[in-house]
Amino acid sequence: MLALVPALVVPLATAPAAAASPAHHLGYFSGDYLPSLEMYSFNLNLNAAIKGRKGVPPITTVDAIKWAASAGFPAVDITAYYLPGYDTHTMPTVPTADIMGYADQIKALTQQLGVAISGTGVFNDFADPDTARRALDIRRVEFWTDVAARMGAPVMRVFSGKVPADIGQYGWADITRTRIVPALQEVTAYAATKGVKIVLQNHGDMAATADQTLRMLDWVGSRNISVIDDTGYFRPFQADTGLGYDWYPDIARTLARSDSIQVKQLPAGEGTDVPMDLDRLFIDMRLSSYRGFIPLELLWVAGQPGYPRDLPAPPFDQITAFKTKVDTALAETKTEPFDVLRNDIRTLAGSGDVAGPVRGQLYEILGQADGHYREAQPGQAIARMRDFLHRVANPGPRSHFSDIAKQQLTRRMSALLTSFTDVFGGPPADPTPASTDHRGAPLS
Repeated sequence: MLALVPALVVPLATAPAAAASPAHHLGYFSGDYLPSLEMYSFNLNLNAAIKGRKGVPPITTVDAIKWAASAGFPAVDITAYYLPGYDTHTMPTVPTADIMGYADQIKALTQQLGVAISGTGVFNDFADPDTARRALDIRRVEFWTDVAARMGAPVMRVFSGKVPADIGQYGWADITRTRIVPALQEVTAYAATKGVKIVLQNHGDMAATADQTLRMLDWVGSRNISVIDDTGYFRPFQADTGLGYDWYPDIARTLARSDSIQVKQLPAGEGTDVPMDLDRLFIDMRLSSYRGFIPLELLWVAGQPGYPRDLPAPPFDQITAFKTKVDTALAETKTEPFDVLRNDIRTLAGSGDVAGPVRGQLYEILGQADGHYREAQPGQAIARMRDFLHRVANPGPRSHFSDIAKQQLTRRMSALLTSFTDVFGGPPADPTPASTDHRGAPLS
């Protein structure tokens, strides 16, 4: 029997601060990431099949997995919501043997189809002021962790919890340390005995920012918990959306401590209209140490185009279109960015858009920046990248630099510098043209 009041609470004074930006440099990753279909993309359709809800084309969990395989997804993320007996507020509503039997069927099906299971997850609220409800959620997470192990899912996604009504009375740190952290410690320890890892998803709740999310991990203090990096849910604490928030650095800060990254279309959240910059996102990923799955999740808002209730079939076309965008961006970001810039200079020199001493100087600066990056010195690489931008802005009187060349190289290097500062930290680029190079020599 689980204790209703967990005994282990990490005091603030002994908890390490959240890491600033643990990029764990491994070099630019030019390999292949594996997209996974997050089953929540079919949420309305799956609930129509499972719960008999009307007004939306149904699809079963099995058929959704089969479709994902046929659409070219190498993996699926099978949230426990779509397994028999799942209930958000109670323990399972059908016999355990039936649930485990279904998990066996799912495992066999995915093996037959040649797709991996990238993870699963439950809904929970570890910030709930009610001790009994938190205890129930701990039991629920542990039960569905058993199912995850049976199904072959490597990670179990959990949430921190909704911002409770008493947040003004106790504050974020106290509620996190006394409610959320003990619950996370308990389910993390249990999952370790099952060979499953707990992944905490930032969700605009008590884990709204990278700092909050990473601080929770530090306070839990276990190697068996990491992050599912939700690219659509970083925002100011207690904000309704992420509009106006610089979410890319938060996404990048959590990459090194993530075992999954959930890619969404809208980084500011549902109902907003700012699209995800997939090139920036994937360059950030490739600069970091992240090498895991990338589940794709599409969310729907009533009244907007593509809403599943307004479609004659499940949103196959919408999911396929997003996967195509992701696949394209992944392919276009595989080449190392410094090599891309070298190729740009070579092409521009061949067309006469770059001529004179500046050509060799830009090659030299690129080589230095690339070398610092390969030697795990990102700060020095960033300094050389700023030199590159200054040199492009002021090529010197003995060099020729067309407007086309300036625009192309500035755009490319600025994008790379932005990703470096996302992942490794540092101030944005200084737009002021330099009169000397990084060694203090006059620009010619």
